[in-house]
Amino acid sequence: MLVLAGLVFATAPALAQQGSKAPVDDVFDRGCGDDNGTDRCSDAVQDKMRSLYGLESGKDLIARGVTFRRVMLVDGYGRDLVAISAYRAPGRAPVIEVRTPGASKAPSATLETALSSEAWMRVIAESANFDRDLVRRKGVAEDEISLCLHAWFAVGEAGDARRIEQHVLPAQFTEPVYRRDAETACGAGLGMSFAFRLADIAYEVLAECGTIDRATVRNIPMLLATCAGLKGDRQSAGEALAVLHKLRPGIGLTQKESDRLVAHDADSVQPQLWSLLQTAGAVFFESPEGVDVDHVSARGTAIYWNTDKADDDEEATVELALIRQLDGFVVKSLRVSERRPMKRD
Repeated sequence: MLVLAGLVFATAPALAQQGSKAPVDDVFDRGCGDDNGTDRCSDAVQDKMRSLYGLESGKDLIARGVTFRRVMLVDGYGRDLVAISAYRAPGRAPVIEVRTPGASKAPSATLETALSSEAWMRVIAESANFDRDLVRRKGVAEDEISLCLHAWFAVGEAGDARRIEQHVLPAQFTEPVYRRDAETACGAGLGMSFAFRLADIAYEVLAECGTIDRATVRNIPMLLATCAGLKGDRQSAGEALAVLHKLRPGIGLTQKESDRLVAHDADSVQPQLWSLLQTAGAVFFESPEGVDVDHVSARGTAIYWNTDKADDDEEATVELALIRQLDGFVVKSLRVSERRPMKRD
């Protein structure tokens, strides 16, 4: 457990090593390593992260007169997960935007909505101290042992464009300001807290994501990443995720529970679905597509393990048509392709 008691603000940025006798070379000792050891404090790595999401650099945004707040989150396995940005550009109301990796090539993987003045001020307030460090008060024991595994990582940025100073007369202009922080969850700092609070604000205002059952995802950033990956009518697709969640590996449905996932007028599908669950070692679905308010399609891959010889493992394509019926979405039709040798990427 990380001990937070007795911690106070320090005036130095989180990335600074002020007062240290020698630079720390190890990426983890510097608090910069994700689960794969990638140095997320590196300028070059952060540039690649922005490129992955198709994001403009902070300094370029400020030069265009845009005030912004942004976080890019990496999950506990070193995978780039989601970027959340709030912008106020000249001539536009403030907006909040969610992107997943590859958004520059697939615009549909981006969510955006306007922010109220109140929500925008919340964003600004939450970002006030995200780049400040925390240090121990004198007298606090320093012999605690902390174990931190598979920690998430957050890269945060804040840019304030030049604007009129509000507390002096005659009118004067403020200078542009750019701040950033790169922080592991193991550091128990303020950057990760800001990242999750910005995610909370995005979730509150993005109506498209409201139908995803929060119990089926680990946290709000993962929910936002899932939502951005949905296709078509995201509200319908998000609601249908509840069915796909029940078909994921490890759930262990009974035959009666499997039958309840099938439409009332599709009795022939019940044995098909049960057979799939009994014979496939696992079924992994891609993001579903909402066709309209009552129809959703989903495509996935069924894996058939060969316990005697791994090279003989097989896979098959699974296609589901789901329909809204009574208390939610159910399976209307199911098609499983012929098996083929499993691809090993």
